[in-house]
Amino acid sequence: MTAESTWLARWLAELRRRKVTRVAIAYLIVAWVLVQIAGETFEPLGLPMWTRKLVIVALALGFPIALVLAWAFDVTPRGVERTPAAAPVLPPARGPAGMAAVGGQGTSSAAPASLLPAAAIAATHASVAVLPFVDMSPERDQDHFCDGIAEEIINSLCCVRGLKVAARTSAFQYKGRATDVREIGRTLGVGAVLEGSVRKFGDRLRVTAQLVGAGDGYHLWSESFDRRLADVFAIQDEIAQKVTSALKMSLATGDSTGFGRGGTANSDAYEYYLRGRALLRRHGELRLDARQMFQRSIAFDPDFALAHAGLGAAIAERLTWRQTHEPAEVADALRALDRAEALRPGLVEAMVALGALKSAQGCNDEATAAFDAAIERAPSYPDTYYWYGRHAYSIGDRAHAAQLFQRNVELEPTNYTAWGLLASSRETLGDKAGHLEAMLRCVQLIDRQLELYPDDIRAIQFGASSNAALQRRERALELCARALLIEPDAPGTLYNVACAYTLLDENDKALDLLEEWVETGAGGNWIREDPDLRKLKGSPRFSALLERLEQREAAGRKRS
Repeated sequence: MTAESTWLARWLAELRRRKVTRVAIAYLIVAWVLVQIAGETFEPLGLPMWTRKLVIVALALGFPIALVLAWAFDVTPRGVERTPAAAPVLPPARGPAGMAAVGGQGTSSAAPASLLPAAAIAATHASVAVLPFVDMSPERDQDHFCDGIAEEIINSLCCVRGLKVAARTSAFQYKGRATDVREIGRTLGVGAVLEGSVRKFGDRLRVTAQLVGAGDGYHLWSESFDRRLADVFAIQDEIAQKVTSALKMSLATGDSTGFGRGGTANSDAYEYYLRGRALLRRHGELRLDARQMFQRSIAFDPDFALAHAGLGAAIAERLTWRQTHEPAEVADALRALDRAEALRPGLVEAMVALGALKSAQGCNDEATAAFDAAIERAPSYPDTYYWYGRHAYSIGDRAHAAQLFQRNVELEPTNYTAWGLLASSRETLGDKAGHLEAMLRCVQLIDRQLELYPDDIRAIQFGASSNAALQRRERALELCARALLIEPDAPGTLYNVACAYTLLDENDKALDLLEEWVETGAGGNWIREDPDLRKLKGSPRFSALLERLEQREAAGRKRS
């Protein structure tokens, strides 16, 4: 085929893609009808002869305008949008003999070039973001319920091999914001976006979901589910399966073994489970309320595997932050995780909770084994890398910690905590450029979070130490003051503001806060490795503080 004929074929294909030929035919048909109507009605109506000529001239002038508009714009399910540019035609890869290699190494059968752009486009759909579902209930009071449905779908999709899933923290930044799907795709680096709505009325539930291609804004799949409230987990599993099936058109691999995640048919159990999960996401704060929520959930449904996993995770975090030393509470966590495993083997939340629990107990080999199993089970589940990274850092495995936090930010690019921990890990390795890059990103994300939510105490606490690490003294001191004003006695405030003061050479103020921090019952191995506090090493007050922590933890281990 000559170059001219190839160009002509592509040009004709582009006219068809942009629907120019369809618009041209439709325009000519409508114009012909209008001319006929003018010819039959204008004279009886007493209109002069020139009015018919005016109609013909106007239609003739409008024809090229209609074609230009058809070329530039398209009517989509989301409204009138500019037509996206065509995907570039990729030349086929050439084998040693100059033939196009298709299917695998050593294969030398020629593939039609026209198939290659479609394959390239389809490959981008091997990634998806699940946006928070919109509450369409009459009272608009089911926000946490809608978030829970989206989060469960995310966790199910994380178990699909070959599928990249945007983390909850990344996807949920678009909650309540009208943002073009294509912009979301570009920002999160995904090829498809799942969005939906929930309408809850009595014991009935209507869930509508639609999967949209992030490249062109066109629907890949949509469906509505009218079920009983007790069927909510079945709906979530079905949506995850439908999404995977839709994306399998472009996936060479797929796995649906993560579906059917140990749900419940009891609406009260599910309600308390969602409330427990919401509390559990607030890292570093007291977990008593989260634990109570999961216990209530289990009381309504003793066979709810996810609630047992949540209870184990809540206690594991309390143990991590040394907010509990009670052997009975640790035993409760182990029983809950064993029960979750018995009810639903391979539940990734239970695996991560077990890893965090064993890490807090000092059982390092068992912790590592649990985290590795969780990664094998759900490679895209971000919480695994967060807790595994903290574990590796606390035992001095700094290079591995940096790798784990790097993977964490790849899965959660908007998680400022993970960026801050990555920066600390890189600093301990002597990677000054990497530390600066990660810390700048951390501070940017914190500033953005505080613009949206000025009273977010976690962002204020973390922002104080992060800005101090960059020697942004005024901003750091401002955030220190805000944290001490909002939650002056919270362990997170005391520790992070102490880190900020240390980085700003206010050592006495830092030690005052750390001593208060120890009095709250908080603790953990992190303090011994934290680079933010290295200026305090050698200080008699700091050494005495570490000794008190060691004695308390030894007593806790003895009791257990």
